[in-house]
Amino acid sequence: MSAFTEYQTFVYLYPPRAETVIHPNDLDSIGDDWIAQPKYNGCCSVLFINGQKDYKLYNRHGTKLTLQIPHNYIDLNDSEKYMVLCGEYLNKNKKGEDGKPFNHKFIIWDILVWKGTYLVGKTFEERVAILHELFGTNNSRVTQDGLMLFNHLHTTIHKDIFVAPCYSGYLKNLYEDIINTDLYEGLVLKNLRGKLDPGFKQKNNFGWQLKARKRNKSYPF
Repeated sequence: MSAFTEYQTFVYLYPPRAETVIHPNDLDSIGDDWIAQPKYNGCCSVLFINGQKDYKLYNRHGTKLTLQIPHNYIDLNDSEKYMVLCGEYLNKNKKGEDGKPFNHKFIIWDILVWKGTYLVGKTFEERVAILHELFGTNNSRVTQDGLMLFNHLHTTIHKDIFVAPCYSGYLKNLYEDIINTDLYEGLVLKNLRGKLDPGFKQKNNFGWQLKARKRNKSYPF
């Protein structure tokens, strides 16, 4: 392990972000090396978990999130060393798949540090495999009201913490389905072979990502 990949003390890391926009009509032209994750309408965030002791939650600009409801984030880490997760903190009072407000949840969509190692050089496919190993791919939860099923979320041991699923094939149909839910802005496409570059600048890792978004003033498709 090189000194560069060791992550022993807190240093803010910017999350990988898609900058290039793809028209929804072109989604099915994407090659087999690409997968899609839902684009959630919340606050892009980075979660730093110091072993099983403490955590810090920051937005994508490097500012600590203050308007949040604390969750048991430290239980997500199965190591005594640092874990750093990228995700979406839902604080915009959007409606979920059942049409009801789905607020103050955290949705994980990437991992940057695991067991104290900064995963620079690891492909997105390798990092997703780590997430699946840690959290599984279950889309259901049993509650006192019965069985809850989610179309575009994977559950974790915590009722308010989720993981983004990955999709391949028929992405245009997926896009047209997913945008009917208020919570979802569209899709983020990621190249499975895309290797993680250092995230010390706000714009980073955009070469292996694309985004297809709902129509709005900025994206008048």
